[in-house]
Amino acid sequence: MIELLSVPSLLTVQDNGRRDYRKLGVPVSGFMDDYSARIANYLVGNPGNAPLLEFLLTGPTMRFNASAVFAVAGDVKVKLNGVPVEPWTSYWGKRGDVLEVRTLKSGLYGYIAFAGGVKCEKLLGSCSAYPRANLGRPLKAGDRLSLSYAILTGREGRYLSPELRPDYSSKEREIRVVLGPNLEHFSETGVKTFLSKAYTVTSESDRMGYRMDGPVIGHSQKGAGIVTEPLIPGAVQVPANGRPIVMMRDAQTTGGYAKIGTVISADLHLLAQSRPGTRVWFRAVGVEEAQEILRRREKTLKAIEGFLAGEMGAYRIKIGEEERIAFTKVEKS
Repeated sequence: MIELLSVPSLLTVQDNGRRDYRKLGVPVSGFMDDYSARIANYLVGNPGNAPLLEFLLTGPTMRFNASAVFAVAGDVKVKLNGVPVEPWTSYWGKRGDVLEVRTLKSGLYGYIAFAGGVKCEKLLGSCSAYPRANLGRPLKAGDRLSLSYAILTGREGRYLSPELRPDYSSKEREIRVVLGPNLEHFSETGVKTFLSKAYTVTSESDRMGYRMDGPVIGHSQKGAGIVTEPLIPGAVQVPANGRPIVMMRDAQTTGGYAKIGTVISADLHLLAQSRPGTRVWFRAVGVEEAQEILRRREKTLKAIEGFLAGEMGAYRIKIGEEERIAFTKVEKS
């Protein structure tokens, strides 16, 4: 149904990843930015975990060989048959139409969702590409993709207003972490350095891990090495050079470097969208606070899903000097 005409950068099919195979050494993979990806799916009426296209920095050009409803999520220029259209909006692509997605103005990863989702063979329960293990592959020009069946009526014309879109334009951001589990491998000064100094995302970063540059994090007499133990996305390893490495969605499942903390689930997408050169400050939170932040995030995403489906209304409220978006259920007559 879709033919890729041009693929200038990494383009893969991703969904929510492989959740049950880490014990066998298979990484989770999946959306690098699950927040934006889920909204892209909501824009076309899909469940949040439906397979879609994830592109790195610059999007593809494609031709529709059959009608489809699509949406592009990201701070990016989009053209349909040479005419500019809006991101964060669902459109009807007709047979013969050409969709062109340009380069992101901010952030690193963008998403293209289609009503029904990209049709693909699930490997170990997921469509997510993990080329290192030959679980899927990067897409290239000439590839043709099929879409799963969906009733298209009513899925076009959904629009996410700017105040509800994630903003990745800042060159500096705070990332919250839960400290541990290997704090005994770090000096008191080392932990203070980690939580008080800025670290810069380097170009030696990919879907497997983000390497950070900055002040050296001092180890204790126990040193940087540990007996190999499980790793999860978000784990912050600190090797002997004292510079942190944050594990991302394609991270290996075990590692032998001491971990000073773990990026909370609700903030991992913010780090994923940080371009090389972005300055990051890490702030410690407790487990209960991290869980509450995640609950609030999930509540917001659920409300956005309802808003895009016409089941929720959104309005601005002001609390002191701070403006927020509040949602209310739409009463149907």
